[in-house]
Amino acid sequence: MNRHLVFSWILLLPAFSLLRAGEPWPQFRGPNASGVSTEKDSLPGEIAEDKNVLWSRAIPPGVSSPVVFGERIYLTAEREEKQLVTMAINTVNGNIVWEKQVPLHQLEKTDKKPKGRLATPTVATDGERVVVFFGSSGLLCYDTSGQFIWHRKMGPFEDRRGATSSPVIADGKVILVEDHETGSFLAAFDLQTGKTVWHVERLLFNRSYNTPVIWKQGKKQFVVVAGSGLLTAYDLQTGEPGFFVQGTSGVANPTAVIGANDTLFVASANPGPKREYQPNFQQLVLQQDKNKDGQLRADELPASLFRSLFQPFDTEKDGLLSAAEYASIQQLMGTCTNGLMAIKPGGQGLDRTESNLLWHERKSIPRTSSPIYYQGRLYLVNDGGLLACRDAETGRQLKTVRGPARGKYFGSAVLGDGKIYCASDRGEVTVIAANADLDILSFAEFEEPIYPSPAISAGRVYLRTESRLFCFGKPQ
Repeated sequence: MNRHLVFSWILLLPAFSLLRAGEPWPQFRGPNASGVSTEKDSLPGEIAEDKNVLWSRAIPPGVSSPVVFGERIYLTAEREEKQLVTMAINTVNGNIVWEKQVPLHQLEKTDKKPKGRLATPTVATDGERVVVFFGSSGLLCYDTSGQFIWHRKMGPFEDRRGATSSPVIADGKVILVEDHETGSFLAAFDLQTGKTVWHVERLLFNRSYNTPVIWKQGKKQFVVVAGSGLLTAYDLQTGEPGFFVQGTSGVANPTAVIGANDTLFVASANPGPKREYQPNFQQLVLQQDKNKDGQLRADELPASLFRSLFQPFDTEKDGLLSAAEYASIQQLMGTCTNGLMAIKPGGQGLDRTESNLLWHERKSIPRTSSPIYYQGRLYLVNDGGLLACRDAETGRQLKTVRGPARGKYFGSAVLGDGKIYCASDRGEVTVIAANADLDILSFAEFEEPIYPSPAISAGRVYLRTESRLFCFGKPQ
């Protein structure tokens, strides 16, 4: 008998009557993409294919991470012949509750690795609606029983990695950012109807892959997006650009996290300092010159940060954008830097780099894996198994450890019960103590690659490999 099934059935029976509804893990990296579970449940310090497995089941490949709400796990997958599906799975026994195939609009043109690349964005749910995004096949919404609600067609997107940023739900809206080689945008859609609430172009931002974070500042809420050269905050209600901070890399992959005193921590690292796919001044005028007079006015630009920058950079005060003024804007946005930034809330003005940037460290920054904030420290997991712990107040590096894993980290680490769980593309799973010494609690090698991030809910850790979904926990 398959060893996965042996351990599933041996350990499953006590769990049926004891499973309770835990804290939701409703989107990519859980509550507001923090990667941290605040539950008090004890979690296993060792997980492996034959250790602390409550159940496991075969699933088709996909890169999307599992999300959990109540007794349902939601994820997306790619079946044979490029059939894209959304799945709801029972948390108690791993049974598939429902599966829905996507009405295809247009398949993404992406590289072929990893398997399931067409199912990369993670599901978002509020416990009543389930929102999924499949790039050029669009944004879809179901209810928790699998009943189709609405579908917004999108794309096609020009990006060799495809669409990877995940939707989030906030204040009755679905927020989606798509930064690609061309046509980058940030938009909010009504959760109940799918209608556009607001839409802003991200002109001059090229491809990045992080997921938006909601940053509360007093009575206002901002949608925060790390992009090529800038961290930009948009008003959640209107989409209007509120402010920006310079210092992100040319391609920004990790998702930001929020710590004590509402400090925002943003990591980004990408080889090469230059921003890609930028139009020259003549190309920009051809693209945006609505009245075809050969000149560019502010009202000819769509709603965007670029339009907000128009007036401050109109040094000639003639209401027109000159080639020299455009070069100044490009210079502002082109200060791409690898690093980890700490940004405080508040402040005035559009450019808050000088006023709000607390510190900016440039060593041992992950290219893809998002950081974790926990009890005054920042934890980072880098390719090759390099683990780092930093003081969140100062950015000072407290400890670095070369862990046993040697693979790359496309998914992000998560934390619960004082333990950090991370998985590499080689199928290496490491459990680390969330302390300044970064003690290694366990290490295991699975039989296949792991690309998604784990999920935590109700005293369980959910881990998706290329062909299976595992549920880990301490037997009752």
